[in-house]
Amino acid sequence: MKLFYLIPLASPLVNGVTINFRPSSSRPVAFNISVEPTFINETKVKAGLYRPSIDLEDDSNKDWLEGPPRKNMTALAIYWKEHYNWFNTENEINANFSHYAITIPSPNGSEYQHEVSLHFVHERSDDEDAMPILLLHGWPSSHLEWSKVIAPLLSPADPTTQRFHVVAPDLPAFGFSPAPAYSGLGPRQMGLVFDSLMHKLGYPKYGVVSTDLGWWVGMWMADAVSSSLIGHFSDFHIAQPNVTDLARQAQNQTTAEENAYIISIQAWFSSHSAYDTIQTQNPLAIGQAMSDTPVGFAGWIWVLMYAISDGYAYSFDEIITSTMMVWIQGTWGNLRTYREFMVVWWHFLFFSGGLEFVANKGS
Repeated sequence: MKLFYLIPLASPLVNGVTINFRPSSSRPVAFNISVEPTFINETKVKAGLYRPSIDLEDDSNKDWLEGPPRKNMTALAIYWKEHYNWFNTENEINANFSHYAITIPSPNGSEYQHEVSLHFVHERSDDEDAMPILLLHGWPSSHLEWSKVIAPLLSPADPTTQRFHVVAPDLPAFGFSPAPAYSGLGPRQMGLVFDSLMHKLGYPKYGVVSTDLGWWVGMWMADAVSSSLIGHFSDFHIAQPNVTDLARQAQNQTTAEENAYIISIQAWFSSHSAYDTIQTQNPLAIGQAMSDTPVGFAGWIWVLMYAISDGYAYSFDEIITSTMMVWIQGTWGNLRTYREFMVVWWHFLFFSGGLEFVANKGS
């Protein structure tokens, strides 16, 4: 696979594939996405060779608890082989937003002593006084997660509504941000890199909006670089019940709201989050298993999308594009992010850095 930038220079190997980047540029440079056609054609061939699993004769998997059913996976593979067009998607991505690439030297105070290369979208509002915000996605995702909200953030329909300058990076190893060549890039270290990016873009004060894995990064930014942050908004939060909480529940001393939360978070860990345990403990093993089967990797992703979709029926194009954004440069790097974020116990010990915690139940 080859990515084309203004001046392509070889950077470290990722899963045996060279990504051409500008590793010497510590300032933003214009970025054009252009994936090698040979790689895309090989991916189509692999999709056409997909071997589906068997189905049970009963309906025990009707809710996808074990994974996407055979008929759905078979239909996805056929669509990928015969109809999906990555190059249309690529053209749309290039046309819709202003893309940039940069390499950030190791920031002051970071334990990660290596430079980090990033791809990011940067869109400025027509309002010079707009608030800068950094949008941090999760897994399995990329900057495309924010594609439907960027325009309304820049120029909302209501002229009295706050406007924003938007920066939406791909996390390292996601989308078109190269995977780290060394271990140790955890959420705190990644947060320092993004803070450096925002300062290089001329935003000494900015807000952070996060989801999923991006929440870890945003929480550490609130702790480590709170002087840079206006605030951190997230739709994601993990508050694990402690021993005291569980003892109170056992003695019927918890409220109905507390009971509902404890039951839901326990169900989340026992039923939904098995994937993060695998990706934390054995990222190379699962990465090797997924790196040669695009449809299989799509199934691994699709079951998670299905579980949190609230009934939204993702199109095959949406599923395949989401898969491609974490498939093109290889699967191990983004899968391994879970190990960097979760295997170190103190990665959960972030503090507010002086920012006030506010619970918002939403609308």
